[in-house]
Amino acid sequence: MPSIIKILPDHVIDKIAAGEVVERPASVVKELIENAIDAGATEIFIDIEKAGTRLIRVTDNGSGMSKEDARTAFLRHATSKISDDADLEAIRTMGFRGEALSSIASVSHVRMLTSTPDSSSGVMVEIEAGKVKSLADAAAPQGASFEISHLFYNTPARLKFLKSVATEFSHILTAVARQAMAHPSIGFRLTHNKKPVLDLPLSMSVKERAFQLYGNEITENVMSFSGGRDNVHIHGLIGRPAYSRADRTYQDFYVNRRAVKNPSLTHAFYSAYGDMLMRGRHPVGFIFIDIDPALVDVNVHPAKAEVRFRNQSQIHDLLRDVIREGLRAHGMPVIATSEATGVYEAGVKESLADYLKGQSPGSVPAFGQNAPSFFGRRKRDLAATALQPGRDASLKEVDAGLHPQASLIPEHDLVPLAQVHNSFIVAQSKEGMAIIDQHAAHERVLFEKLQDQFIGGAVPIQNLLVPDQVELGPAQSGLLFEYLPELNKLGFAVEHFGGGTFVIKAVPALLVGADYKQLVLDVLDEVNVHGSSKKMEALRDEILSVMACHPAIKIHRRLDHQEMDALLHNLFKCRMPHTCPHGRPTIIRFSIDEIRKMFKRI
Repeated sequence: MPSIIKILPDHVIDKIAAGEVVERPASVVKELIENAIDAGATEIFIDIEKAGTRLIRVTDNGSGMSKEDARTAFLRHATSKISDDADLEAIRTMGFRGEALSSIASVSHVRMLTSTPDSSSGVMVEIEAGKVKSLADAAAPQGASFEISHLFYNTPARLKFLKSVATEFSHILTAVARQAMAHPSIGFRLTHNKKPVLDLPLSMSVKERAFQLYGNEITENVMSFSGGRDNVHIHGLIGRPAYSRADRTYQDFYVNRRAVKNPSLTHAFYSAYGDMLMRGRHPVGFIFIDIDPALVDVNVHPAKAEVRFRNQSQIHDLLRDVIREGLRAHGMPVIATSEATGVYEAGVKESLADYLKGQSPGSVPAFGQNAPSFFGRRKRDLAATALQPGRDASLKEVDAGLHPQASLIPEHDLVPLAQVHNSFIVAQSKEGMAIIDQHAAHERVLFEKLQDQFIGGAVPIQNLLVPDQVELGPAQSGLLFEYLPELNKLGFAVEHFGGGTFVIKAVPALLVGADYKQLVLDVLDEVNVHGSSKKMEALRDEILSVMACHPAIKIHRRLDHQEMDALLHNLFKCRMPHTCPHGRPTIIRFSIDEIRKMFKRI
């Protein structure tokens, strides 16, 4: 039987390795910046053309390479960062595998110009598809300059799966911003198609670098924190609980200055905020963990994007506690999730005890002399109320406990009775009862109104008496500038005022009273997640759902019976009344038989 297992040829092996390291142009940028940092650079210039598919140039003033090192650098597993397996136990550099340059060179054309401080001349290397085409002396300043062109030219399948220019460049911008946040003492400059995008002189602090990258909007709403123990130091910036975002775009974790992903760190971050965050909102944070390299494994992901800690649970708890202390230090009364649950349970027990005190065997439950009016009149207050003839018997029972102004809405047969924690509406029907999430219900109502207005081509707008001003950093301002025509279609009148300043002059009429500045930021977050190049028809509903969320009735808001009636009436006029635009249920029903089963009556 002939052998079916074969040794792959080198060029195929190289392409497979490149696929693990070089996912998209942003991966190339990240790897080259890491090499520049390891070379001791204090200035790094990145020039991009056509989102990196035409050209990526990364120039630094680091230590550079000799002619012999330049020849060796592009070989597989060639590195100056480690010497033996013991070095893998305590990685102190950004790179260490020796795969980046080899992988990049295997799927592109590369030209490197480099020189060391003590060399009389520099050297130029040209490589195509991993093969050295030329190696010669050349004039060069100290440091290194890498030019990557025709990326993925020999792997058309990878090229085909790249996204639009705007989306790919947004990934490059994110990669550069993360490196810049991690290394404020290094100056960065980024251009795209010869136009300046970022110009970041060296900074004295992380907060100053955050201002350079993201502008006033974020830096005014973040707080510095620090703490730690046992040779683990945690510091950075965390957002005020009231300042939250629609997604996790502005959450970055750094371990020994390396941007990483780790679910445990994310969980600890959210746990620190406890119940201070609104549902569906995300805190802002730039969190740095300095730890003994021997206690963290950075060799668990081909692109070095994930890490594993030796004492994962201890790091989780330490991060949570340090962030909590940081919040408390800035006057935020943090309650842990478990503590909050205990408080809630204590409140339920106290309410139940009060309720039982007012009962006697065989009597009708009473709410006491000071019962809130939204529970309706007590039965003894209704003793003289005459029931209308001809009404269904079950409806007579419903009427017995209702507020005199409560009405039965024929479209859905629900009669609102009360609110629970000013957040959920309790309603009674012929079949049993229902609980309605007032925020989700109102979101659905507003969402479909916005949909109808947009599809009809006439979104009513409201001019603002005092225009609202938004200050953005380079990354967000570029995205907003590109998206201005689409915002106009949605009913916003936003004008570029110069630099990172934009002015909101008008908003959709349905959104009057919302936080317009935060709304525009949330719309940008949504565009950033889904890609600004996505067709408007496909992106529209995600944007409209964000817009509907802002002015919707919030939890913890008390409603009178007229407002509850109106909300239910409008909800059941919707095309999809049973879920909010985000897919959460708006209403949960219980039949009388289900209720009886809960109490073991059947």
